[in-house]
Amino acid sequence: MAASAHRSWRWRGRPIKLVDGSTITMADTPENQARYPQQSGQAPGLGFPIARVAALLCLGTGAVIDTAMGPYAGKGGSEQVFYRMLAHVGRGDVLIADRYYCSYFMIALLRARGADVIFQQHHRRITDFRRGKQLGLREHVVVWEKPAQKPD
Repeated sequence: MAASAHRSWRWRGRPIKLVDGSTITMADTPENQARYPQQSGQAPGLGFPIARVAALLCLGTGAVIDTAMGPYAGKGGSEQVFYRMLAHVGRGDVLIADRYYCSYFMIALLRARGADVIFQQHHRRITDFRRGKQLGLREHVVVWEKPAQKPD
C-alpha cells in the first residue's frame, strides 16, 4: 500500500516514514517471564512480563510497514528493537522519530542507507549554538564527533 501511494502523498516526492515505540505487558506465564522478564525493580512474582514494541509507519497512507518486539530494557529501548526494521528504510526516505532514536550511530546507519532523518535532539546532548553554522531561526548545522564507545 505504501509503495503504491500516489506521488502527491509524499513530501517533494519522497516517502515519509515514522517510527515509534511503546511497551506492553503480558500474561504472567513461565514462557513469557523467560523471554520478557519483568522490570528489575519489581519483586519476583509481583510483576508482569514486559516487552518493548516498535512500529514503522508510512505517513502518506498510515500503513504499518513493519513491527518488531523485544525484551524491555528501559527508556529508549525501542531503538534497539528498531534495528530489526532498518531494511525498510532506504535511499530517499525521510524518517521521523522522537528523541530516543537520536543517537550518533542511528543517524550514521540511516544516512549510510541513503535516508534523511528528523529527530528531536536527545535532552542529554548539549549543543553549543555559538559554534557551527546558523541557517535561520532555530535552524543550526552542528558536527557531532564519533563516540569512542561503539554499540554492540
